[in-house]
Amino acid sequence: MSIESTTLTKNRIISELSKSPHGSLQEYIPIGKQAAALEPEFFAHLIAWDALHGQVRDAKVALPLVSLSVLAFPDELADNSFAHLAKLNPRELLKAYRFGLQLKLPSRMRRLRCLVSSYLQQLESEGHWQRVALQHRRVLKELYALTHTKPSDRVDKVLFKNDYTDAYLFQNVALLKTMSPSEAAGTILEKKIPFLIALGALGKKAKDPDVVLALINRMTPTELVTNTKMLERLGLKTNPALRGAFELALSKASTSKANVLKTTRAAEHIEDKELKTKLQGLQDKQLSSMSVEGNWLVLADKSGSMSAAIEASKLVAGTLAKLVKGQVWLVFFDTTPQSIDVTSLTLDQIRHVTQYIQAAGGTSIGCGLRWMLEMKKEVDGIAIVSDGCENTAPEFWSVYKQYSDAFGKEVPVYLYRFSSSDDPAYHYRFVTGHELQEFDCRVGFDYYSLPNLVATMRTNRYSLVDEIMSTKLLKLSDVLKNTFSSKKEVRKNASA
Repeated sequence: MSIESTTLTKNRIISELSKSPHGSLQEYIPIGKQAAALEPEFFAHLIAWDALHGQVRDAKVALPLVSLSVLAFPDELADNSFAHLAKLNPRELLKAYRFGLQLKLPSRMRRLRCLVSSYLQQLESEGHWQRVALQHRRVLKELYALTHTKPSDRVDKVLFKNDYTDAYLFQNVALLKTMSPSEAAGTILEKKIPFLIALGALGKKAKDPDVVLALINRMTPTELVTNTKMLERLGLKTNPALRGAFELALSKASTSKANVLKTTRAAEHIEDKELKTKLQGLQDKQLSSMSVEGNWLVLADKSGSMSAAIEASKLVAGTLAKLVKGQVWLVFFDTTPQSIDVTSLTLDQIRHVTQYIQAAGGTSIGCGLRWMLEMKKEVDGIAIVSDGCENTAPEFWSVYKQYSDAFGKEVPVYLYRFSSSDDPAYHYRFVTGHELQEFDCRVGFDYYSLPNLVATMRTNRYSLVDEIMSTKLLKLSDVLKNTFSSKKEVRKNASA
């Protein structure tokens, strides 16, 4: 997540913070701190918007903490950051707390510690505590220890003394290994034992078809897609009952749009063609719930040294084909265009029809747009997958002016920038003086972040910013019942 310029626009903030750092939360620090200092109100609303619409879980953990690490970040906006931390599940909250320790929050670490204590105390008082503790036992123990929070007697017995006298769920889990497969399957379903907990307690019984059937029924949508390979080994290909249960679970998972990236990963590694098709169908349904308006053009650079851009352009086009309600054109270019209408095509279909595209030749981004102009094809947004280094006429921006005049509008332009051996002055000339949004894909290009990046594209340059700014901020008091309202209370409870 590199920033080459001191100029930091709202669109630049969105594009940089939409990428996945694959667990390295430190990647969010440079751009996040700069954004929180220069655009604090926007950054607060971005935290709220990302919590509702973002695909990258790391961002939901990191962005609130980064904002709190900036001394100038206003207290009233910091309350929104704390509120979103309080909405995390225990595992994510532990990750956030450890990240906060790394950041060495100047004056807010005490309040974060108090927040975690309140979170744990509120969790103790809720009816589903035992179920949460069953799933996050190690994490909860660590949160209690890190924050020096004293557990209630009941919690202390279960978490720290392994006394399950009054914890029926823990008793049932402990007995799973002694039960017959059919009895274990019935217990998993009746007691609604979480998949991962049941899997760990079952041992070799996990291979029994009755037990596998119960495990499928207890999987969350994310667990379902990330464990498809394991289910394949346990008989999903050959057992009709297991296959039927899996397909039913997939149909339920299709209503969730929070697992698109993991569905993509799972589909890539499945050998069974029918299962692969089912997962791709799930991905299509998940993507279709992430709507992008208008007709779109993807200009794909296939000039020399642009092999990575060729594959990425297929991914961008495939994602757009599922996100948009209009048409999508994929136009490859070197010094001549090669166009394909990919509207409603799947990624596999796009790969098939473009399988012989190879990187060679010079670079004229404008020739692709000129083809659209000559064919009188109107679009509402343009995504360019290239290094932005044109060396042959017609140049993009001269054709862009003609295109804008012809259709009476200036459509937004997005550049997915890839590396090349060309003189960087070409890229500088391409972006200078022109309004476009750039996704920097030169280092560590992330296949799985693409749906998240593509979903931020809009047919109006400023509509996403307006959408983010209209997202309601949260108050910590609305999330946690027992919060520390005054600085005096914070200091008192932090030192307890």
